[in-house]
Amino acid sequence: MAQYLTSPLNFALTETSFFGIASLGSARCLLDHGRKVLDLVQCYGGVSSSALAAAVLLTSPDKIQEYLEGLYQLVDEISPLQYGAVTPGYDLIASVRAVLSNVLADDAHENASGKLYVKVTELRLVDKYTHVTVHHVDQGSSSCKQTKGPRYFEVGDKCWQLGNEIEISVFQSKEELIEVLLGAIYVPWFPSWHLPRFRDKFIGDATLSRRESFPVATSFSFPNGHLVKLSPGPRSHVTMRDKLAVGWIDTSGQRFDISSLQLFRVGDGLFPPPKDFLQTYLAEGYEDAIRFLKFYHAYEDNDKGLYKPRQREYAIIHGINDLK
Repeated sequence: MAQYLTSPLNFALTETSFFGIASLGSARCLLDHGRKVLDLVQCYGGVSSSALAAAVLLTSPDKIQEYLEGLYQLVDEISPLQYGAVTPGYDLIASVRAVLSNVLADDAHENASGKLYVKVTELRLVDKYTHVTVHHVDQGSSSCKQTKGPRYFEVGDKCWQLGNEIEISVFQSKEELIEVLLGAIYVPWFPSWHLPRFRDKFIGDATLSRRESFPVATSFSFPNGHLVKLSPGPRSHVTMRDKLAVGWIDTSGQRFDISSLQLFRVGDGLFPPPKDFLQTYLAEGYEDAIRFLKFYHAYEDNDKGLYKPRQREYAIIHGINDLK
């Protein structure tokens, strides 16, 4: 049975490595070959680096290429450093702030309010010498499907407790919008990084509060409408290797698990791969969007873009669940 997109439509980008370059590839494809689909979208959602890609697509679509070039410049900035983005004295958050400040328009917060939904985790400053009871300690193991930690992170002379996952969709200024986007990618592991703050709350990457070793679907409190999630293509699906968990111990002495997929994403952000790898991410994201548009009979055939559909490979669709 043919599938078609109908209005109103809410659109969510999935988590991707190194500041959502694959998501930027999808965004470029939608601008090249899916303008009619974008006209139907009422709200965008993003988690981690995909939130930044969603913000640029929503508020500054004409700056997608400029944002991409800014990320490539980040690679040039980080690569010579001895320890990548974790080199003492280097502030990755400040560098990303400069890129966003340059790309986003002065009224970006007005265009984003009520239309952009960003997931973050609240970070609470606690006494590092607070007694930790057995109830704070994760009793799981790397063989568990779900784990409970981590709960605490010690960074320099401070200790942070993970709070609840929160959703932000109203922004009072461009600076506040940028601060929320920086919070979406912040991890409280490096004392030289600026700590993002949303009003009276410190915030970090939403994936920090996830307790699962498996990647999980994210829900947003969008207004009524059809929700579509642009996810990686079938050849990018999680494998059993990605579901293996690595055991770590945090500052409270508790054990927690992190899947190798998430570990890869963290490493990919701190030690960015060469540009040719990043261009591969971009092409794969573009191709995912082509597959998405063709499935919904919404692909606009024209001479735009760098990548063209591989006609014979789109004859068999793996199923609607691969595209939602």
